[in-house]
Amino acid sequence: MTAADTPTPPSEPAEPGAFTVGYVPGVMPGKWFGRWRERRMHPELRDVLVPAAEWRSALHDAAVTACFVRLGWAPGDPSLEDLRVTHNAVHLYDELQVAVLSTDDLLTVLDSLTLAQLTEESTPQAHADIDDAAMAVELAAAGVGPVVLPMSVARLHARKDVTFRELTDAPTVPVVLVWPRGLDDEGEDTVQRFVGIVRGRKESSGREAPRDGGRTKDGARDRDRRAASSAGKRSAAKPGRGRPSRGGGVRRKRS
Repeated sequence: MTAADTPTPPSEPAEPGAFTVGYVPGVMPGKWFGRWRERRMHPELRDVLVPAAEWRSALHDAAVTACFVRLGWAPGDPSLEDLRVTHNAVHLYDELQVAVLSTDDLLTVLDSLTLAQLTEESTPQAHADIDDAAMAVELAAAGVGPVVLPMSVARLHARKDVTFRELTDAPTVPVVLVWPRGLDDEGEDTVQRFVGIVRGRKESSGREAPRDGGRTKDGARDRDRRAASSAGKRSAAKPGRGRPSRGGGVRRKRS
């Protein structure tokens, strides 16, 4: 990660009406951001890379409306259950933990490792801060010792002089989408539509909210008119039981 890629916390609240979604390093929500934009959803989405240590303050200060975060990694991280006491949260997936090793490390002969193998054969670095992971990987490359990271963070900081191995008995790390309780109706509606995209809801789904969010009276009237027109056409187009013949009577099947 270069200095230009280093996440910096949003310095001020999001613009009024903006839908700002944060994500911590390693999490890759680009496909969901892309779907929101492809569907021309309203309001326009703004994505922000947030330091792993700053996501709670970013939500509290309304610098982001929602944030993709990793739980259970940093000391003091809440569990999903505890987080849901104060926030809304949707569990998305669990990440594997891996050991990042120098390519010269003898442990690279193994396809995967246990925690016991890692500690018996090497001296791992202290628990890594996600925001300092680039330096920890550099130290691993220099032979100082392996560093344990979530797999996505190891991939983010991939280098030619390091590799990684899955830790088969290490606990997984949950990744969730979190947003504060108490948003106004418009804000909550926006987040719920985004949650629908994250969960794979199709654009044609009946549960998909309209692109204008149903916020304008004109939009509501237009939808009512379209529904009434469609219903009238269906009623007028219902076929009879038989097809009229050229003579005007009903064509009957010969016995």
